[in-house]
Amino acid sequence: MLVLKHQLGNTTGFFDGVDGGGLVAIYTSTEGGEAQSLAYSADRGRTWQRYTDNPVIANDGRTDFRDPKVFWHEATHSWVMVVSVGGAVDLYASPDLKQWRYLSTFGEGQGLHAAVWECPDLFPLNLDDNPANQRWVLTVSVGDNAETNGSTAQNFVGTFDGTTFVRDPATPPEMVQITDFGQDFYAAQTFEHAPDGRRIWMGWMGNWRYPYSAPTQAWQNAMSIPRELSLRTVEGLATLIQAPVEELAELREDPFTVEELVVEGDTPLDITSTTFELTTEIEVGDSDEVGLRVREKRAGDGSVTQATVIGLDLSSGELFLDRTQGGLATVATRDGGTFDFALRRTTAFSPQDGVVRLHVFVDESSVEVFVDDGELTGTLLTFPAADADGLSIYSTGGTATVRKLTVHPLRSIWR
Repeated sequence: MLVLKHQLGNTTGFFDGVDGGGLVAIYTSTEGGEAQSLAYSADRGRTWQRYTDNPVIANDGRTDFRDPKVFWHEATHSWVMVVSVGGAVDLYASPDLKQWRYLSTFGEGQGLHAAVWECPDLFPLNLDDNPANQRWVLTVSVGDNAETNGSTAQNFVGTFDGTTFVRDPATPPEMVQITDFGQDFYAAQTFEHAPDGRRIWMGWMGNWRYPYSAPTQAWQNAMSIPRELSLRTVEGLATLIQAPVEELAELREDPFTVEELVVEGDTPLDITSTTFELTTEIEVGDSDEVGLRVREKRAGDGSVTQATVIGLDLSSGELFLDRTQGGLATVATRDGGTFDFALRRTTAFSPQDGVVRLHVFVDESSVEVFVDDGELTGTLLTFPAADADGLSIYSTGGTATVRKLTVHPLRSIWR
């Protein structure tokens, strides 16, 4: 469901005489099949009225027709809706949110089609901070499937003229641009008209392979940290960049810092925390593998018994997130089976100038990793023991050097 603060000339006519306008909810109704409907509120969301002529876009027999995202397109002076339709998205336009006309479809032969597309979003960004070179980003999540061992998300960069989204012709149609290489980032949606013109989103930290199985009380599931989006040219392609919003710095407590630390083998660091922000630059040197162990627990002999690992395997050219020792072995799936929660996710990566740059947020049950200023991101749920609060760095096969590593324990936002 999308809720709009309706202040653009009261195009719906719902708020005649209402000071400050009102709220309109655009949502997928299910009676008679999935369809798009409206509700509205003239008292700042305290009470809601369903539109009498719902649905505003009826079901035409499709099984999958859901998740509308609506925005105002100033160039055509109309509302635009992007909505998922199985393995594609449809675009519609409306002058008043009530009467909609079909515009176009995008998806056939493009990207990953291992499962149904869901939760689309469509928005403009400047490429390489150049206002004269604006592109449009279409994002969709991809449901539970064997190819990606669960659900995932992908994005497309191109142009939108008010009618049709066209992917950048420099990008091969079959190319899959995964939004987050971790296991647990889905259904992200951006905020319209964020302060300072920023484009910010959050995603659900979960996976449709095991959506109801988080061993947490008295809450179930959480959202990612807010991320600011931008576009950057990387190896000739316009690439979606994600970075933690700057406001998160307000949660920082006194830092722990090490500099010019030579690492050969296992090096525990003299800090304990279960909720922290970490930044580091590591020269990989002649090592075969280098990485961080977070939410670490050790036995009396010093051996690691629990940890989530953020690492770089130089021999295979892969960056990885590994929770095989993260504390939880299996979880229940939606169909009553079990899923091997103790997994490792990888993506191709080559460190620039032999240096890997990491920005990491660790919370009680999650790890979010931003690599090279957000060119890669990885999100992973992890459920370690409460006393798994250690942090270490390691290298194998050679020596690595930590140029600088800073850890800020983070205050809770709600306690």
